[in-house]
Amino acid sequence: MKILFTDNSLWSQLNFRGYIITHLRYLGHEVVMVSPADANSEGMGLPDGVRHIDIAMRRTSTNPIRDLCYFFRLLRIYRKERPDYIFHFTIKPNIYGTLAARLLGIHSTAMVAGLGFTFSHGGWASWVAHRLFRLGLSFADKIMVLNEENARILVDRKVARKEQVVLLEGGEGVDLERFRFSDNRSDKTIFLMVARVLYDKGYREVVEAAKIVRRTHPEVEVQLLGPVDEAYPNAVSREQIRKDEESGAIKYLGYTTEPEKFMGRPGILLLLSSYHEGLNRSLMEGCALGKPIIASDIPGCRETVCEGENGYLVPPKDSDALAKAMLRYLSLRDEEKEAMSVNSRRLAEERFDINRVKGVYVRILQDKGHLRKNKRRDLEK
Repeated sequence: MKILFTDNSLWSQLNFRGYIITHLRYLGHEVVMVSPADANSEGMGLPDGVRHIDIAMRRTSTNPIRDLCYFFRLLRIYRKERPDYIFHFTIKPNIYGTLAARLLGIHSTAMVAGLGFTFSHGGWASWVAHRLFRLGLSFADKIMVLNEENARILVDRKVARKEQVVLLEGGEGVDLERFRFSDNRSDKTIFLMVARVLYDKGYREVVEAAKIVRRTHPEVEVQLLGPVDEAYPNAVSREQIRKDEESGAIKYLGYTTEPEKFMGRPGILLLLSSYHEGLNRSLMEGCALGKPIIASDIPGCRETVCEGENGYLVPPKDSDALAKAMLRYLSLRDEEKEAMSVNSRRLAEERFDINRVKGVYVRILQDKGHLRKNKRRDLEK
């Protein structure tokens, strides 16, 4: 088969879907990635035998002319490539890519990784996007979602039909071989937030909680790892990050394509005070590495925390509750902290093994009868 993966950035494709793309290539399929190249993807090589088609688009633009141009670019690419199947990711590919695929008679699946800004904010842009989303997704064969709450909302708001929805119970999964358990014992605790630097990810709450904790524990560090995306709605400016660093509240580590090198250090506890998630990848990776977690008590975060066993859940938008949870962890005995680490790894092995996700993609392809019968045994291995 010839399969296309269409996304809003090459980095996202390589970081979140690279394992699946590599697996489909291993099975003998031709895979083509369609996405804008971006600065974060520099230095990240393509999987062997995979082509990339660079396409111009503006992820956060609400200009209808630009979006229409993006639609026609996709239409030209799809007409030229003539794939057997297309997987779409993120809102604009989900809308315009699914429409283009339908016009050309190509089967496709859309992934709604999280409802994000479009569904959690009002205004005309959200109103228009919601209706375009409903139109685009109505033509998808399947719609993959990462938690039950998002599935319910999509069906209740008539964005998706119940029979379209495919729930990835363990999210997009984690490569447990790459993210191996590491000894977390240390005399020093470092609270680490791994996320895009957005207010919706709980940036303000983490900064305020850090100030509270450091009043009584000045030796504690609160660090932030992730890309700054000032074009995105509710992004934190570089100037604001600089001010918060100068105040001593946080330390910004920048961005990396190898988060395990930072997350895998001894003494790490992962923080995320996000407002909305699909199923957060960094928290799943943290579980695999054996890191305790403090996260928002919302769908997409709570799946990574068993309260009191490998971390704590706190209400979103509540810096005081976040600070109390951080102080609670600091008060634990060493053996209690070590037990949390072991429990996190166990949770990852039970829920987040990426090998389970491979089967979902294969079943979606099989459902439409595209695969030859003599291939099916190999696909299920």
